[in-house]
Amino acid sequence: RRIIALQRAIADLPVPVVCRLDGPVRAGGLGLVASADVGVCRDDVTFALTEVRLGLAAAVISIPLRARLSPRAASDWFLTGRSFGAPEAREQGLVTHVVPADSMDAAVGRVLDDLRAGARQGLVEAKRLLSADLVAAFDEHGDEMARLSGLLFHSAVARERMAAALRR
Repeated sequence: RRIIALQRAIADLPVPVVCRLDGPVRAGGLGLVASADVGVCRDDVTFALTEVRLGLAAAVISIPLRARLSPRAASDWFLTGRSFGAPEAREQGLVTHVVPADSMDAAVGRVLDDLRAGARQGLVEAKRLLSADLVAAFDEHGDEMARLSGLLFHSAVARERMAAALRR
């Protein structure tokens, strides 16, 4: 429930949220990325929804991910748990900008400059329009996804798979 609340808070903030990605993003981290308004990502960053490999489902993060991703990308990433790179993440709508590591500061600076050029009133209303469906989805499905996640995390299959992963 806390992860749902955090993602909802990011989506519901009245001002844009920019996510800077300088390293690998796994599991729940993808939900935070998808909850943000703009994602600036190094070109060598990798991503993976590893939950399925542990007998889990990406339940609590499915709400913002399904809002951002194409249905085919969601199916691929949720069901396989495979790793994918920054260009694929951009192509499928998870991140906005992909740049070389040595260009990150400049790229984030440009995004922030562009946002600062907007009038606060315009930014607030544009964000409200863009995030209304996502915030409503958190309100409608958040409790259900939190329950599902709890059930899966406490299952015998997940406990066995997580213990095995920790032994490696």
